[in-house]
Amino acid sequence: MNEILLYIAAGLALVTILVHSIVGEKRLITPLVNSDHGVMEADLAKQVVRFAWHFTSIIGLIAVYILFDAARDFAAADTALLSITGGAFLIAGIYDAIATRGKHIGWPLLAAAGFLTILTLYI
Repeated sequence: MNEILLYIAAGLALVTILVHSIVGEKRLITPLVNSDHGVMEADLAKQVVRFAWHFTSIIGLIAVYILFDAARDFAAADTALLSITGGAFLIAGIYDAIATRGKHIGWPLLAAAGFLTILTLYI
């Protein structure tokens, strides 16, 4: 059962990260980088914004790997690492829901991935 929940959590996180990278690039990063207002007048700022956006996705993929790896062999999983990973997803989802008043599409998936991950530690 724990393995199934972790696979689901990893899948939810993976979908969220892929949408973050692909849709975020199209709807947020490209228009932002194409603007020449304020700090975005500098080429360095444009490069850093795009880099930071996609580096966040890479970090997310590392978290997905942690979940998939734990699902493959739950008995050998590092429970502290699962707690941290699940807690990070859950807190991010809750914060996103509050900060955007539920309007951002990512919060339910982030929160669900975190909840399912933490749940595996208690069932």
